[in-house]
Amino acid sequence: MKKNPIIIGIGVVLLGMVIGLGYMLWQKSETIDFLTEQYALEKEELADEYTQLAIQYEGYRLEVNNDSLEQKLEDQRIKIQKLVEELKQTKAEDARKIASLKKELATVRGVLRYYVAQVDSLNTINEQLKEENKEVRKQISKVSNANANLQQQNKQLAQKVDIASHLTATNLRAEARNKRNKKTSSLKSTTQFAITFTIGANVTAETGEKTIYVRILKPSEEILTNAKSGTFDYDGSQVSYSIRKLAEYSGEELPIEMYWNRNETLDPGKYTFEVYTDGKLIGQTSLVMEK
Repeated sequence: MKKNPIIIGIGVVLLGMVIGLGYMLWQKSETIDFLTEQYALEKEELADEYTQLAIQYEGYRLEVNNDSLEQKLEDQRIKIQKLVEELKQTKAEDARKIASLKKELATVRGVLRYYVAQVDSLNTINEQLKEENKEVRKQISKVSNANANLQQQNKQLAQKVDIASHLTATNLRAEARNKRNKKTSSLKSTTQFAITFTIGANVTAETGEKTIYVRILKPSEEILTNAKSGTFDYDGSQVSYSIRKLAEYSGEELPIEMYWNRNETLDPGKYTFEVYTDGKLIGQTSLVMEK
């Protein structure tokens, strides 16, 4: 039976179309596989980038000594974790979702750069403040040392002024006298002790009425007293005196005479005479008496 050329031609055409369609389907399948593989790789790379970014956020958060900025970094780190979880749930072939996540990644990176700039700025400011604090502490230390030196100098000056203002008894003499008011060295004839001295001129001393005390110590170091004796303040304690006298001091030399009248039995030996005023010992002398 003779074949119809038309039918044969149609068959050839149909066969060609089938072959071409099959090739196109094969090529499309290959393209889909290639793209799927690329998307999977891109998803994996995107996950790595998110992980690295989360580590960076955590590192900067630990470096920050600012509660507000630290909280902002922590919020971004939590956001990245959520995006990573979202990426894990995204299929590799979901190109639109992956593109959206890539865009979000770029945004988070931008935020990190902003925060990093703030962290660097804060660190710079902190370093400057540290240096300023060091300088301030140095200045405070210098001022403290200067004040301490000044206080010490003032203290020394005050001590010098205090010493300079002390009165002194010059030409201090003590002698025993008999009933005719003549000098004697015999206790048997002694009726009184006479103490004479001069309070020296002193422009730094306080002027006005001065109470002058004399302590007469026996050879036994007991103090001679009489009805007019008493006590006065010396170095924070009350000590006994033998005689006292009031005198007006003007800052110029002031001659003083004081007398202790005998009212008890005296033993031979060394008698010590101490002169005090303004709570200070201003002079002393001694006298050896015979029987």
